[in-house]
Amino acid sequence: MAAGWAAISAAKAGASVVVVDKGFMGTSGVTAPAGPNHWWVPPEEGRREAAVRKRLETAFGLADPVWMHRIIDITWQSIPELAPWYPFSGDGRGGVFRSGLRGPEYLRALRCYALSLGVTILDHYPALELLAGTDGAIAGAAGYARLLGRPWRAYAGAVILATGGCAFRSGLLGSYSNTGDGYLMGVEAGAELSGMEFCVSYSISPSWLCTRTLPYTGARFFNSQGDQLEIPGWDRPRDYLCALATAFQDGAVYADLHEAPAQLPAVIREIQPATVAAFERRGLNMFRDRFEVSLFGEGTIRGVGGLRIVDTGCATSVPGLYAAGDAATREHIAGATSGGGAQNAAWVEARDHLHGEGLDAVAARETAAMAATARWCNAAARTRCESRGMHVRVDYPDINADYEQHLLTTGLESVHTNLESLSAAESGS
Repeated sequence: MAAGWAAISAAKAGASVVVVDKGFMGTSGVTAPAGPNHWWVPPEEGRREAAVRKRLETAFGLADPVWMHRIIDITWQSIPELAPWYPFSGDGRGGVFRSGLRGPEYLRALRCYALSLGVTILDHYPALELLAGTDGAIAGAAGYARLLGRPWRAYAGAVILATGGCAFRSGLLGSYSNTGDGYLMGVEAGAELSGMEFCVSYSISPSWLCTRTLPYTGARFFNSQGDQLEIPGWDRPRDYLCALATAFQDGAVYADLHEAPAQLPAVIREIQPATVAAFERRGLNMFRDRFEVSLFGEGTIRGVGGLRIVDTGCATSVPGLYAAGDAATREHIAGATSGGGAQNAAWVEARDHLHGEGLDAVAARETAAMAATARWCNAAARTRCESRGMHVRVDYPDINADYEQHLLTTGLESVHTNLESLSAAESGS
């Protein structure tokens, strides 16, 4: 999704754009099987200000209202542009429903829109490294064309990393290709990461297969003895996940959707068909039968960490290098919400022994990127000695005002962290 919008924006500005996709642009990534929602707020008096105030209440002091207003405005202008390719539904009040889109059709529309603007799309062209010019600015990228079986190299005036986040191959639906490749390429080029400590997010799904999470907003949970568990509602996301994590330590957890919203069974097949299929293949009725659930790690996908952004154009600190979507930090919008030895050993193993050519090189880079991302997340979490938003530490359970700052992380052989004041982040210094 982010790659599509980035390509469209650049093409509309007059740039010649080439998109290289690790998979197929339109089916790869976590948006494809999802029903993504956008921050769709009409420009009516007071509504956007109220929406920003509400979001700031859950940002734990780390978000920027200026960025929020900008995103709301861009969303309001951009989503309707998909109308020639996306079949928007009615909102039941005589208008058009645009705040939520069906993932497969959404990505197909983005691809069609990009192609209509002259964007060149190269599918199954995973990128392995960035290319730098003699002045140190990023001047292109190189990788391997899976279907052609040969290396590729592209030179450009600028590169946008829209490579997605990292779910560490947890089984999260649609995330297999999200291995943190963009983080590794960015840090190798000299960029910093920000907010990597905010990566402890999980999706709840049936234990045998990850699906989407919408049905669980109305779920009750039980242990293997049939006793109902005291699990807070989704309106308290941190307490909700912490309570579930504690319950899983004591054994299996089961979900019961008998009290799901009455309208949900009628629409779930339309908006999340993959969720229904997972139950039907097992002969289960998800709204009548109690079933075992598990948590699937979402890492930085629903976390907020990513490459540090230094201006409103989404530039990184490296000339010629930009980041978008889950490859970039989302702290400006979301704030703090949406054991080191093992990770260090994994990085050394990856650095010293993971090499190869062709598809072996692609697999080696994926493993190296996941190991590196784990180290960065762990280092950032150890540095932030407090609990804030989705970052929770049992040894520092309270918020500490000294940490109302962004936390930057960088380094390959040695990982370094340092705090960045909010004023410095907003000024782009």
